[in-house]
Amino acid sequence: MVINIYGPENNAASIKGFTIVIDVFRAFSMAYYIIQNNPQKYIITDSIDFAFQLKKKYKNCLLVGERGGFKVNGFDFGNSPTEIQNKDFSQNIVVHTTTAGTKALLLQPAKNEVVVGGFVNGPALIKYIKKNIIDPVNIYCSAPKNNMFGEEDYLCAEYIRSGLLGKSIDFASIIMRLRAGSAKGFSTTGFAPYTDFLYCMDIGRFDIILYRKLVANREYTVELKIMN
Repeated sequence: MVINIYGPENNAASIKGFTIVIDVFRAFSMAYYIIQNNPQKYIITDSIDFAFQLKKKYKNCLLVGERGGFKVNGFDFGNSPTEIQNKDFSQNIVVHTTTAGTKALLLQPAKNEVVVGGFVNGPALIKYIKKNIIDPVNIYCSAPKNNMFGEEDYLCAEYIRSGLLGKSIDFASIIMRLRAGSAKGFSTTGFAPYTDFLYCMDIGRFDIILYRKLVANREYTVELKIMN
């Protein structure tokens, strides 16, 4: 099996085939917590202005997201799983935008099958790829390589690669490494509560996969749907 790991330093337009876009902290962990709240529609955009346009168009629209880790002024929620626990989105359209993850998703070529994830659905991704005998597998990490704040994406990519190749991996050591590194941003004084770290590292919490659905005539926008 061929497994390619990419990041922002690579030209996403040249990637061919099935692609997993990873943003562990927090966009594509957050995505699964959003879906858990049953929104009528879940829209991804890389534009704050476009998000506000959708808010005007749809009165039942909730804006979720961040820039530089912090909630966007005027948004309903930040990019925080903690904030949205036990919320009911069944009457709402959710629009989600982040600094890195949503941008990385929108860079992926239209012709490719593209899904999103992190540790929260890592086992489901491995199971799906094995079941459907997908080869090659591309894993696109949203964070720059060799940056402490973002190493979680590459550790997740290695976790998925090891699972696909039948190799064991010490998840406890990943937790310890991240606590000493990029998880330092999670605290009462940081950009997000520590519980966000726990939610994002809740491995295998979701046995579903969200895939990208391109939306015609809506620039900057895709929808995320549950893969059957």
